[in-house]
Amino acid sequence: MFRSGMLELVWEGAVQPAEGRGAARLRRLLKAMLPVRIVCLSAATGIDRVTVLPDELEVMPALPLGDVIAEELPVEVPYGSLLLICDADVFQPEPTDAELSYDLGIAVGQTLLTVLRRGIFPLERENEALYVMACAFDRMAQGTALQHLGMVSGEFSKGLAGVLAGYWSGSRLGGTERGGLFLRPGCLGSPELRSYLRTLDPTFAAPAHGRVPAGLLAFPGGTRSFQDWLERVRVTVTGTFSASRRRLIDG
Repeated sequence: MFRSGMLELVWEGAVQPAEGRGAARLRRLLKAMLPVRIVCLSAATGIDRVTVLPDELEVMPALPLGDVIAEELPVEVPYGSLLLICDADVFQPEPTDAELSYDLGIAVGQTLLTVLRRGIFPLERENEALYVMACAFDRMAQGTALQHLGMVSGEFSKGLAGVLAGYWSGSRLGGTERGGLFLRPGCLGSPELRSYLRTLDPTFAAPAHGRVPAGLLAFPGGTRSFQDWLERVRVTVTGTFSASRRRLIDG
Protein backbone atom coordinates (compact mmCIF):
# COMPACT_ATOMS: atom_id res chain seq x y z
CA MET A 1 0.00 0.00 0.00
CA PHE A 2 2.81 2.40 0.87
CA ARG A 3 4.59 1.63 -2.40
CA SER A 4 1.55 2.34 -4.56
CA GLY A 5 0.92 5.44 -2.45
CA MET A 6 4.40 6.72 -3.25
CA LEU A 7 3.76 6.22 -6.94
CA GLU A 8 0.53 8.20 -6.73
CA LEU A 9 2.27 11.04 -4.86
CA VAL A 10 4.84 11.36 -7.64
CA TRP A 11 2.27 11.19 -10.41
CA GLU A 12 0.09 13.79 -8.66
CA GLY A 13 3.02 16.20 -8.43
CA ALA A 14 3.12 16.12 -4.62
CA VAL A 15 6.82 15.13 -4.66
CA GLN A 16 9.37 17.64 -5.93
CA PRO A 17 13.13 18.21 -5.63
CA ALA A 18 13.90 19.70 -2.20
CA GLU A 19 15.25 23.21 -2.53
CA GLY A 20 16.46 25.93 -0.22
CA ARG A 21 19.09 26.27 2.45
CA GLY A 22 17.45 23.88 4.92
CA ALA A 23 17.38 21.04 2.40
CA ALA A 24 20.98 21.72 1.39
CA ARG A 25 22.11 21.64 5.05
CA LEU A 26 20.28 18.38 5.76
CA ARG A 27 21.71 16.75 2.64
CA ARG A 28 25.22 17.94 3.52
CA LEU A 29 25.01 16.53 7.04
CA LEU A 30 23.60 13.22 5.88
CA LYS A 31 26.28 12.77 3.22
CA ALA A 32 28.94 13.54 5.83
CA MET A 33 27.71 10.51 7.77
CA LEU A 34 26.59 8.27 4.91
CA PRO A 35 28.94 8.43 1.90
CA VAL A 36 26.12 7.23 -0.35
CA ARG A 37 24.47 8.81 -3.39
CA ILE A 38 21.57 10.81 -1.94
CA VAL A 39 18.64 12.44 -3.71
CA CYS A 40 16.75 14.93 -1.53
CA LEU A 41 13.03 15.38 -2.22
CA SER A 42 10.13 17.25 -0.65
CA ALA A 43 6.52 16.02 -0.39
CA ALA A 44 3.52 18.29 0.06
CA THR A 45 1.56 15.44 1.63
CA GLY A 46 1.72 11.72 2.41
CA ILE A 47 5.09 11.70 4.21
CA ASP A 48 5.47 11.53 7.99
CA ARG A 49 8.31 14.02 8.51
CA VAL A 50 11.27 12.12 7.02
CA THR A 51 11.41 8.92 4.97
CA VAL A 52 14.46 7.20 3.48
CA LEU A 53 13.98 4.71 0.66
CA PRO A 54 16.37 2.90 -1.72
CA ASP A 55 15.95 3.91 -5.34
CA GLU A 56 15.40 0.28 -6.34
CA LEU A 57 12.20 -0.05 -4.27
CA GLU A 58 9.59 -1.44 -6.64
CA VAL A 59 6.36 0.60 -6.61
CA MET A 60 4.94 -1.75 -9.24
CA PRO A 61 6.36 -5.03 -10.55
CA ALA A 62 9.65 -4.25 -12.33
CA LEU A 63 9.16 -0.50 -11.80
CA PRO A 64 11.70 0.95 -9.31
CA LEU A 65 10.84 4.18 -7.53
CA GLY A 66 14.10 5.75 -8.69
CA ASP A 67 13.10 5.28 -12.34
CA VAL A 68 9.74 6.95 -11.68
CA ILE A 69 11.41 9.91 -9.96
CA ALA A 70 13.92 10.34 -12.79
CA GLU A 71 11.17 10.18 -15.41
CA GLU A 72 8.67 12.49 -13.72
CA LEU A 73 10.90 15.07 -12.01
CA PRO A 74 13.77 17.32 -13.14
CA VAL A 75 16.29 15.40 -11.07
CA GLU A 76 18.91 12.72 -11.73
CA VAL A 77 18.70 9.51 -9.72
CA PRO A 78 21.97 7.58 -10.12
CA TYR A 79 21.66 3.83 -9.68
CA GLY A 80 22.27 2.83 -6.08
CA SER A 81 20.92 6.06 -4.55
CA LEU A 82 19.05 6.65 -1.33
CA LEU A 83 15.95 8.82 -1.65
CA LEU A 84 15.57 11.24 1.26
CA ILE A 85 11.93 12.38 1.17
CA CYS A 86 10.87 15.05 3.67
CA ASP A 87 7.53 16.60 4.47
CA ALA A 88 7.61 20.11 3.02
CA ASP A 89 6.93 21.54 6.48
CA VAL A 90 10.36 20.31 7.61
CA PHE A 91 11.93 23.13 5.62
CA GLN A 92 9.35 25.86 6.29
CA PRO A 93 10.42 28.01 8.00
CA GLU A 94 14.11 27.23 7.78
CA PRO A 95 14.86 24.62 10.46
CA THR A 96 17.21 25.21 13.36
CA ASP A 97 20.35 23.13 13.85
CA ALA A 98 18.54 21.17 16.57
CA GLU A 99 15.58 20.38 14.30
CA LEU A 100 17.84 19.33 11.43
CA SER A 101 19.86 17.11 13.76
CA TYR A 102 16.71 15.40 15.02
CA ASP A 103 15.53 14.76 11.46
CA LEU A 104 18.97 13.49 10.56
CA GLY A 105 18.73 10.98 13.41
CA ILE A 106 15.42 9.77 11.97
CA ALA A 107 16.97 9.45 8.51
CA VAL A 108 19.96 7.46 9.78
CA GLY A 109 17.69 5.23 11.88
CA GLN A 110 15.53 4.44 8.86
CA THR A 111 18.63 3.69 6.83
CA LEU A 112 19.80 1.20 9.46
CA LEU A 113 16.44 -0.57 9.40
CA THR A 114 16.75 -0.75 5.61
CA VAL A 115 20.12 -2.44 6.14
CA LEU A 116 18.49 -5.10 8.34
CA ARG A 117 15.74 -5.70 5.80
CA ARG A 118 18.41 -6.61 3.24
CA GLY A 119 19.24 -9.68 5.34
CA ILE A 120 23.00 -9.14 5.27
CA PHE A 121 23.36 -10.31 8.89
CA PRO A 122 22.33 -13.67 10.38
CA LEU A 123 18.88 -13.40 11.90
CA GLU A 124 20.19 -14.30 15.36
CA ARG A 125 22.70 -11.43 15.22
CA GLU A 126 20.43 -8.66 13.92
CA ASN A 127 19.88 -7.04 17.33
CA GLU A 128 23.63 -6.86 17.87
CA ALA A 129 24.23 -5.51 14.36
CA LEU A 130 21.60 -2.80 14.77
CA TYR A 131 22.97 -1.79 18.16
CA VAL A 132 26.57 -1.61 16.88
CA MET A 133 25.57 0.47 13.86
CA ALA A 134 23.45 2.81 15.97
CA CYS A 135 26.24 3.33 18.50
CA ALA A 136 28.75 4.00 15.71
CA PHE A 137 26.58 6.77 14.25
CA ASP A 138 25.67 8.12 17.68
CA ARG A 139 29.35 8.49 18.51
CA MET A 140 30.12 9.88 15.06
CA ALA A 141 27.53 12.63 15.68
CA GLN A 142 29.49 13.74 18.73
CA GLY A 143 32.58 14.46 16.64
CA THR A 144 33.98 17.96 16.14
CA ALA A 145 33.75 17.87 12.34
CA LEU A 146 30.01 17.26 12.30
CA GLN A 147 29.36 19.74 15.08
CA HIS A 148 31.09 22.39 12.96
CA LEU A 149 28.46 21.61 10.30
CA GLY A 150 25.70 22.33 12.81
CA MET A 151 25.16 18.90 14.34
CA VAL A 152 23.45 18.90 17.74
CA SER A 153 24.38 15.42 18.93
CA GLY A 154 21.74 15.15 21.66
CA GLU A 155 18.94 15.88 19.17
CA PHE A 156 20.42 13.46 16.63
CA SER A 157 20.44 10.76 19.31
CA LYS A 158 16.77 11.41 20.12
CA GLY A 159 15.73 11.03 16.49
CA LEU A 160 17.80 7.88 16.04
CA ALA A 161 16.58 6.26 19.26
CA GLY A 162 12.96 7.07 18.41
CA VAL A 163 13.19 5.09 15.16
CA LEU A 164 14.90 2.15 16.86
CA ALA A 165 12.18 2.14 19.51
CA GLY A 166 9.68 1.16 16.84
CA TYR A 167 11.81 -1.85 15.94
CA TRP A 168 12.80 -2.98 19.42
CA SER A 169 9.55 -2.29 21.23
CA GLY A 170 7.08 -2.71 18.39
CA SER A 171 5.47 0.65 19.14
CA ARG A 172 5.75 4.01 17.49
CA LEU A 173 6.54 6.94 19.79
CA GLY A 174 4.97 10.32 19.08
CA GLY A 175 7.17 13.39 18.85
CA THR A 176 5.51 14.94 21.91
CA GLU A 177 5.57 11.85 24.10
CA ARG A 178 7.69 12.04 27.26
CA GLY A 179 9.25 9.36 29.43
CA GLY A 180 10.23 5.83 28.48
CA LEU A 181 13.57 4.21 27.91
CA PHE A 182 14.02 5.34 24.32
CA LEU A 183 13.29 8.99 25.05
CA ARG A 184 15.87 9.40 27.81
CA PRO A 185 18.97 11.47 27.02
CA GLY A 186 21.89 9.19 26.21
CA CYS A 187 19.58 6.23 25.63
CA LEU A 188 21.95 4.37 23.31
CA GLY A 189 24.77 4.47 25.83
CA SER A 190 22.67 3.50 28.84
CA PRO A 191 23.01 0.23 30.78
CA GLU A 192 19.20 0.12 30.85
CA LEU A 193 19.02 -0.26 27.07
CA ARG A 194 21.56 -3.10 27.07
CA SER A 195 19.61 -4.80 29.84
CA TYR A 196 16.39 -4.41 27.84
CA LEU A 197 18.02 -5.86 24.72
CA ARG A 198 19.18 -8.87 26.72
CA THR A 199 15.56 -9.51 27.70
CA LEU A 200 14.74 -9.61 24.00
CA ASP A 201 17.79 -11.70 23.16
CA PRO A 202 19.60 -13.53 26.01
CA THR A 203 22.64 -14.05 23.74
CA PHE A 204 23.00 -10.32 23.02
CA ALA A 205 26.71 -9.55 23.41
CA ALA A 206 27.43 -6.44 21.37
CA PRO A 207 30.28 -4.22 22.58
CA ALA A 208 29.22 -1.40 24.86
CA HIS A 209 28.52 2.04 23.40
CA GLY A 210 31.88 3.42 24.50
CA ARG A 211 33.76 0.52 22.89
CA VAL A 212 32.27 1.08 19.43
CA PRO A 213 34.71 3.33 17.53
CA ALA A 214 33.23 6.64 16.36
CA GLY A 215 34.81 6.03 12.97
CA LEU A 216 33.68 2.41 12.62
CA LEU A 217 31.41 3.18 9.65
CA ALA A 218 33.19 6.30 8.40
CA PHE A 219 34.54 4.69 5.25
CA PRO A 220 37.08 6.69 3.20
CA GLY A 221 37.02 6.82 -0.56
CA GLY A 222 34.17 9.18 -1.40
CA THR A 223 30.57 8.61 -2.41
CA ARG A 224 29.53 5.11 -3.45
CA SER A 225 26.38 3.19 -4.30
CA PHE A 226 24.14 1.97 -1.50
CA GLN A 227 24.99 -1.62 -2.45
CA ASP A 228 28.73 -1.01 -2.15
CA TRP A 229 28.22 0.73 1.19
CA LEU A 230 26.10 -2.18 2.42
CA GLU A 231 28.89 -4.65 1.72
CA ARG A 232 31.39 -2.55 3.65
CA VAL A 233 28.94 -2.32 6.55
CA ARG A 234 28.40 -6.09 6.50
CA VAL A 235 32.10 -6.88 6.68
CA THR A 236 32.88 -4.23 9.30
CA VAL A 237 29.99 -4.94 11.67
CA THR A 238 30.36 -8.71 11.36
CA GLY A 239 33.96 -8.24 12.48
CA THR A 240 32.72 -6.98 15.86
CA PHE A 241 30.72 -10.15 16.56
CA SER A 242 33.53 -12.60 17.35
CA ALA A 243 35.21 -10.18 19.75
CA SER A 244 31.96 -9.47 21.58
CA ARG A 245 31.21 -13.20 21.93
CA ARG A 246 34.67 -13.80 23.39
CA ARG A 247 34.02 -11.12 26.00
CA LEU A 248 30.70 -12.77 26.87
CA ILE A 249 32.37 -16.18 27.33
CA ASP A 250 35.35 -14.82 29.25
CA GLY A 251 33.18 -12.62 31.44
